[in-house]
Amino acid sequence: MRTRRILIVDDMEANRYVLRKILGSESNFQVIEAGTGAEGLELMLEGVDLVILDINLPDMTGFELIQKAEQHLGPARLPAIINISATFISGKDKATGLNTGARAYLTHPINPEEVLATITSLMKSNTRLERVERQRNWAEARNEQLGKEKVMLERFMRSFSHDLRSPLAAAVMATGLMQRNPARRTEQLLDVLQENLKRIDEMVSNLLDISHVSVGGGIKLIGESLDLPSLLREAIANLTLQVENPLQLQTDERPVQVTWDRTAFLRIIDNLVGNAAKHGEPGTPIRIEQGCEGEWVRLTVSNQGAFPEEVLSNLATPYFISSRSDTKGWGLGLPIVKALSESFGGQVQFRNVGDQAQVELQLPVTVT
Repeated sequence: MRTRRILIVDDMEANRYVLRKILGSESNFQVIEAGTGAEGLELMLEGVDLVILDINLPDMTGFELIQKAEQHLGPARLPAIINISATFISGKDKATGLNTGARAYLTHPINPEEVLATITSLMKSNTRLERVERQRNWAEARNEQLGKEKVMLERFMRSFSHDLRSPLAAAVMATGLMQRNPARRTEQLLDVLQENLKRIDEMVSNLLDISHVSVGGGIKLIGESLDLPSLLREAIANLTLQVENPLQLQTDERPVQVTWDRTAFLRIIDNLVGNAAKHGEPGTPIRIEQGCEGEWVRLTVSNQGAFPEEVLSNLATPYFISSRSDTKGWGLGLPIVKALSESFGGQVQFRNVGDQAQVELQLPVTVT
């Protein structure tokens, strides 16, 4: 049971003494005192759970003190308040107290059982109110987050639809040409059709993977023994045909055998290099560096052109699209990289190093 901080505000030392003795019987009460309204207000602003407040103070009334405290704290943070008086108080005074924030009334001479019972009741009520307030705050925060996610998803869908339309149009065009004129069914048109269908398949696969991860699943991997330097050289040779930037590969000189999911790793490399080519400085080199540290493989992809600071922390957030454009976003590539890296049992970091955008992967040599 947590300690409750109880403030007594009364200009009469004798009254404070009696209340102090009564409250001292409860081990979870921390009692503090004030002899004026100004002192009481200062202590209330520091934070208390309950106030026992004399309505007649030398510098202000108890009602005025409650109003001042509410102006500073707001209604939600106002502590439970018991108004107390040395004489009988009228119904009008009680109504005034209730309207200003008091929750109960007591009169002198004080009955110890009544004081403790009133405090216990108000503390239970406050605990329920605190719980309701926490739930309300959580609901408001969640509602705000859902609003942000809705905006992100809408922007993503616009970007996804835009990016999907291009390979789909190319595939439809190639198919139409071959249907209208079978003589034009050349290897070149078949290659165009195959390449664009592959792009569509990759985009849909990425979307399905991210959707699966978002609802709490992982990406299932199947490990096989692979020679890492050979795998990297093969991946870079293939990517050299797809991007205009020069690709510079630096691998560990010693042989490195890993047990990885080949397809998943190639998707990581494809997405990292493709992202660097799309968003980095055109024509500048993209560096891929591989090293080993014990049972871990470190892989770094760097390119000229830093990540925008306003999106750096959201690069691996599914459906996040940079607000700089309605159609050109960061897509699903980097969220897929993060999801796959974590499925490997590793991690990924995005950062700017000088004028370079850098992504660093740390992956275990064996899929966990």
